[in-house]
Amino acid sequence: MNTAEIIYEKSKALPESFALEVLDFIGYLEQKTLKTSPFQKTDIDQGFGCADYTGEPKSLKDMDQAIADDIRQQWHKA
Repeated sequence: MNTAEIIYEKSKALPESFALEVLDFIGYLEQKTLKTSPFQKTDIDQGFGCADYTGEPKSLKDMDQAIADDIRQQWHKA
């Protein structure tokens, strides 16, 4: 019996919720093997595009407000 067959036989005895966890873990291993990311690739300018900002410093409150405003704006576009 090969490893895949052993996994199959053992999984048949598991409760459905545990079998789903095994399946989820297999998906994780597949992703890890493919070395792919669920995230879009970005370049350095996208990641650090605002690093050269020279304007007035912003507080966390200001940044949170700007994020909330942008989310509202995007929500109304949809």
